[in-house]
Amino acid sequence: MTPTVLITGASRGVGLELVRQYLARGARVLAIHRPGPTAPEALVPLLLAHPDRMRLIALDVRTASAVVNLAARLSERIDILINNTGMLMGTGYAPSGNLVGGAIRTTLQVNATGPLFVAQAALSNMTRGGKIATILPIGDVRSLDLLDPDARHAAKAAVVRVMQSLASDLKPAGVAVALIHPGAVGPTPDGGEAVLSLADSARGIIKVIDDLTLETSGRFFGFDGASAEG
Repeated sequence: MTPTVLITGASRGVGLELVRQYLARGARVLAIHRPGPTAPEALVPLLLAHPDRMRLIALDVRTASAVVNLAARLSERIDILINNTGMLMGTGYAPSGNLVGGAIRTTLQVNATGPLFVAQAALSNMTRGGKIATILPIGDVRSLDLLDPDARHAAKAAVVRVMQSLASDLKPAGVAVALIHPGAVGPTPDGGEAVLSLADSARGIIKVIDDLTLETSGRFFGFDGASAEG
């Protein structure tokens, strides 16, 4: 049976590469991207090449009402959800470097509330044995604290807690949940080349999802399948 994969943040980076690789594997892909006057340029060739196995869904995860209404826009059976909307910290920093005002709300919406609501929308159509993965570019979840004065760290802690709680809630329904570190993709802080290619990162993420079971649900993995929890 051809699996259906719902991917957020699908128009660039790891999300785009996941779309490419799942299509190459024969999956049906629902690619969520930010709204705009036209479809994202990177996704158009893939849609033209796979019109019967791909659908684009414009959705702003920063808008709670739009995410809540996602369920009404999903008619397909969902086998895998990949939350790849990652760590957008917004603008508006206090002198201390912490986020202020609307930036805090946006950060929490993108990183914690949004992925939870997307998961809830997908669950209405998700099969038993379904899987939910959230891509989280941090290496050590043990040091994260919801009360950290740096709102960026608090937001990361929030999504970890939300997904681990979701894993516990969904285990009786036969749905497994994982957090996955994508590895050192993208430019380095000094502007150098990425240590890891997007293709290798996505390939590793897909294998982690393939291997995910109810017994390993709720864990935080590296893209290479190693536990990222120490």
